[in-house]
Amino acid sequence: MTSLSQNGPLIIFCVVCFIWLVGYYYIRKFDISSDKKFDLSVRNIAALSVFLVTYNIYVSVRSNDRIEKSRISYNTLANIQQNWLQPQRELCQSYPEGYFLYKSMTPDAEFGTIEPTHFDTAKRRQLEVYSSMRIFQAMEDFLSTGSYDITGSYVWVNNFLMWMQSPILRQNWQKLSFNYSQDTRELVARIINKSDELITLRKTKGKLTSHDYDTLSKAFSIKFR
Repeated sequence: MTSLSQNGPLIIFCVVCFIWLVGYYYIRKFDISSDKKFDLSVRNIAALSVFLVTYNIYVSVRSNDRIEKSRISYNTLANIQQNWLQPQRELCQSYPEGYFLYKSMTPDAEFGTIEPTHFDTAKRRQLEVYSSMRIFQAMEDFLSTGSYDITGSYVWVNNFLMWMQSPILRQNWQKLSFNYSQDTRELVARIINKSDELITLRKTKGKLTSHDYDTLSKAFSIKFR
């Protein structure tokens, strides 16, 4: 397939030359004046030029489509880095002050029972406020970029459902929600409502599975901007 795509222009050139030669051959056989033959030859070339223009438009459309798909793919990767991995990385890099929020955001992970006892309380509080705002901003960004993200909106919803089970995030949301738009507030409220179901389910099952998350997220409707 790749070889055919690379040799496409050469193939088209050969086809055009062949068609022109066939047309020229038949024009030469016509029992008409030289002027008429010349006129038909010109028309033959004009007809072929229309074919070439059409082919060029087709190639341009395909090329633009590939460029757009590539752009969306790279934007998706950048979005994952910025709005999913980076907030978590910052918390891990800020150990021990970041430990508590990160643990509460990932309730399905195993952290053991030992928690850090020596940390800066003021720094922990500042970090948790900042990180909470980063999380909430990621959710707001999702409303703007989600329709162009090839990961799948339900995957992002799963992340938000996991994060918003955090008592720390919920507490900070009550205090900081005024910083975000109305549609973001509505989204977070719905996420919290559904994450309550997961919290209740965890108490019954002990541990959640991807199916538990997908059941909620795949039925979760989102109105993108």
